[in-house]
Amino acid sequence: MFLQNISKFISNYRYEQATVESISTVKAAFLDFFGVTYRGASEDASNMAFNTVDEIFSGNSNLNLNASVIGRNVKTDMLSAAFLNAISAHVLELDDGHRGAQIHLGAVIFPTALAIAESHNLSGKEFLEGVIVGYEVGILLGKIVNPDHRNKGFHTTGTIGTFIAGAVASKLLQLDEKQTLNALGLCGTQAAGLLESDHGGSMGKVLHAGKAAYNGLLSAFLARNGFTGSGTIFEGDEGFLKTMVFDDDDYNRKDFSFEKVLKDVGKVHVRDIYFKKYPFCRHLHSSIDTALKLKASIGDEYDHIENIAVKTYKVASEHNNFNPKSLEELKQSLPYAVAISLVVGEVSVDGINQLIEYGLLDNYSTVDVVNSIKNLANAMILIPDGKLNDLYPDKRPSNVIIKLDKQFRNGVFQNITLLPKGDFENPFQLRELIDKFKGLNPKYDIKNLTVIDALEDYSMNYVVDKLNG
Repeated sequence: MFLQNISKFISNYRYEQATVESISTVKAAFLDFFGVTYRGASEDASNMAFNTVDEIFSGNSNLNLNASVIGRNVKTDMLSAAFLNAISAHVLELDDGHRGAQIHLGAVIFPTALAIAESHNLSGKEFLEGVIVGYEVGILLGKIVNPDHRNKGFHTTGTIGTFIAGAVASKLLQLDEKQTLNALGLCGTQAAGLLESDHGGSMGKVLHAGKAAYNGLLSAFLARNGFTGSGTIFEGDEGFLKTMVFDDDDYNRKDFSFEKVLKDVGKVHVRDIYFKKYPFCRHLHSSIDTALKLKASIGDEYDHIENIAVKTYKVASEHNNFNPKSLEELKQSLPYAVAISLVVGEVSVDGINQLIEYGLLDNYSTVDVVNSIKNLANAMILIPDGKLNDLYPDKRPSNVIIKLDKQFRNGVFQNITLLPKGDFENPFQLRELIDKFKGLNPKYDIKNLTVIDALEDYSMNYVVDKLNG
């Protein structure tokens, strides 16, 4: 059974097997996660989730103190903490991910790991074991199922994310191989998340991350107490692959074999994850990077732009909302992402919030900058380019072409980005991640983050207390 081999890897993995590079990457990801989650805790969706959990538990969220809700100076039960922190981690659209696996990882991994590690006062080394296992399993499974899984309309962060959370929880609870297999079997039957929630501009997208952490954690605890799950939930006749990934012909194709896949168990590089610079869907980042390069050439003369063509790969071009009416819709809008970049020259959480205050999502605004953004978005065409599409998913290319009016001699400016900022081949430096943290949380005492440097030397209770200030 395929999952039996995955379970064996999870159960047997040890901190000492990790490379220095993997540990450094995971620590950087933890820093990035904490900054994004700390700020995300104040967003509307996070507040609604917190109030809902508080309501369900009759306002007794301070009972059974087990795990911290980041950014709120409160503790609650493990399931609720993991659920709430995962929502906060994903709500800003600034959390890490993996290009080939087409999944956000840290938003599920760290809430699950923190809930158990803090409540059970595990060591930093144990915490890192669970986190690395989560990244390795998540990348492996995501690469198996995509792009077919995504093309069927599933949000991998919710579906494969449930397996990831189960893997992390199983490792940190020290489940044996059989218990881990049961946990993963239970994860598979709870795996859910539809892309319509994303592209429909709803808060359902962040619910996927919260439920993945919640259901994965629940599965591991059930399995520890003897609750059984199907060991063939992934590859069985009515399992995950056949129902949610492949058609029958694709499932039986000659180039796919579990034996081939299993050779990569434990060999997937955590270093391949990406970090995000802009609070938009990752598929829009290459277009934003390209637009910002062009902004450097045209400066503040954006009112002289007659039209804009964005040539990109098919999936990116389908983010074609020309009239977003909510923050969630805006984060999925390629026309608005490019227009904001060309007009403002900065794409940040605070900047976007200010534009919304000025009427960006309203039918009418008296602010010139907002009207310029809307006009540019309406003057834009999105073109799915066959040659660029052939480069996807190994690359995420975008070619932006701007035509200017007669005052600029009908000039044409264009540029192309093959890989957005933050991918392994175009990486963030640590100082850039810290700058991102400070930009999101200007009042946070950045000195607290030094505890992450020597995470292995501390208990996770101490680490969380230190990070919470």
